[in-house]
This record gives sequence, C-alpha cells and structure tokens, in this order.
Amino acid sequence: MSGVSPQEREFVERIGLFMEQLGGTRMMGRIYGWLTICPAEHQSITELAEVLQVSKASISTVIRQLEQGQIVERAPVSGTRQHHYRLRPGGWAQVMRARAVLGRVGVDAAEYGLAVIDDDRGGRRERLEELRDYFTFVTSEFGDEMVRRWEAYRKRRRDAHVDGPAQAAARRTDSDPPR
Repeated sequence: MSGVSPQEREFVERIGLFMEQLGGTRMMGRIYGWLTICPAEHQSITELAEVLQVSKASISTVIRQLEQGQIVERAPVSGTRQHHYRLRPGGWAQVMRARAVLGRVGVDAAEYGLAVIDDDRGGRRERLEELRDYFTFVTSEFGDEMVRRWEAYRKRRRDAHVDGPAQAAARRTDSDPPR
C-alpha cells in the first residue's frame, strides 16, 4: 500500500480480519477499511487495487458484493468512465435490515419443515420449533426497532460530537436506549 502509513495499513488489515470473523471476506474488510479512512471522498476500482495491492478483478468482484449489501455505493464523478465508490451513509442500518429479512427465510424454512414432519421421532419437531422460534425472535428483535434504536443512538453520538456532551444529554429522551 504505497503512500499509506504503516498505521493506516494496519487499520485496513485489522478491519479485513474483523470482516472475516463476521463471515465476510478479508478483502471486503480491507476495501471497507480503506474507504473509511482514505483522504478522498471516493475511490475508483483502479485506485483501490493500487492502494490495496491486488488485482482490479479482485476489487471488482468484492465491490459488487458490498454494493449489493448496500455498504458502498457508486459515486457520480464527471469526466471519467471509471466507476467510483464510497461508503454509503446509513449502510449499517441496511445491514441490519438485510439480516432481519434473512431471519424471515429461516422462519419460512422451519415452518415448511414442521408442515412435512408429522411425528416427533428423535425430537425432530422440537428442533424445528426451536429453529423457527429463534429466527422469529431474531427477526423481531433485529428488525425495524433495532434500526430505529441504532439511528437514534448514532444521531445522539453525532450531536454530542458537534454540540458537546451537555447539549446532547439535554436532548436525550426516556425512550432512548441506554448508553
């Protein structure tokens, strides 16, 4: 990563490892990490490949996945034919919404299993009910309410940074989640 400090390089690699632990790829994390700290508002695939020292094909494949996950978005840049990308504001709320949708797929699969299993040999129904109940719970807990709470929390943090702690505390309501 030429032109990048050793500390910036380490940050990018740490985010890569973190993303890998979340179930993504290290490259997803490296791209996300660099877009988080890069001095420009956006980066082209060529710029990303150069700074991360990987092929443009590798960047292109992963950037599409990040775009589909609504973590990054294309940035309009006049005078160039290259696509430029930036972090999408509110991207983490989109991740939470997508996870809630995936939970619904788990519920549907378990419901189907319960419909085709007519006996409980070996505890099959109990395991399916647990699967269904878990994903029902996760979907309800990590759905719109979680996103609303996250957005309120993020707003308070931004306000505290801009206004200072006293003004931010004055705006806090009883319905806000605890810090």
